[in-house]
Amino acid sequence: MKLLFTKIFFCVLITLNSFGQTKESTQNLKQDANKMSTAFLASDYTTFAKYTYPKIVEMMGGANNMAEVLTKTTANMKAQGMSFSNITFGEPSAIIKSGNELQCTIPQHIELKLTQGRLVNTSTLIAISTDNGKNWTFVDTSNKDMATLRKALPNLSSAISIPPPQQPVRYNN
Repeated sequence: MKLLFTKIFFCVLITLNSFGQTKESTQNLKQDANKMSTAFLASDYTTFAKYTYPKIVEMMGGANNMAEVLTKTTANMKAQGMSFSNITFGEPSAIIKSGNELQCTIPQHIELKLTQGRLVNTSTLIAISTDNGKNWTFVDTSNKDMATLRKALPNLSSAISIPPPQQPVRYNN
C-alpha cells in the first residue's frame, strides 16, 4: 500500500511540474512575442532579428542584411502613406515537443495605418523554442504553404496546423 501511495504521489508531482513548465513556457512565449513586436514597431530590426527563427535570419543573409531589408521596406511603405501602428497576439495553440524543440502557433494581428483608415491583418506565427520554453523565436507563415515551411523548418511537427489565411479587414476611420 505504501509503495502504491508513493507511485501515485510521484505521478501527481510529475504532472504538476509538467503543467508548471507548460504555463511558464506559454508566459515566456507571450513575453517574447510582445518584445518582438515592440522592437519591430520601434524599427529596432536588430532586436527583432533575435526573435526570428535563426534559419530565416540566415536565409535573409544575416541579421544586418535583414535589418537593412526591413528598413527599406518600411521606408517604401511610409512613402506610400502606410505604416505599422500596432501588433497584438491571440492565444497560442498547445505546445508540442518535436525532437529538441517546443513548437506551437500563435495568431498575430497587425494593424496598418493607411492614408484613409486602417487595415488589420491576421496571420499565424510558428513559435519555436530550443531551450525548453525559456526563449522563443518566430516564423511568419503568411503566403507560405506547408511544403515551403517544411523546407525551412525540417523539424516542424506534423501536429502543427496552420489555419487558412484570413482576408484583411479595412476600417475607414
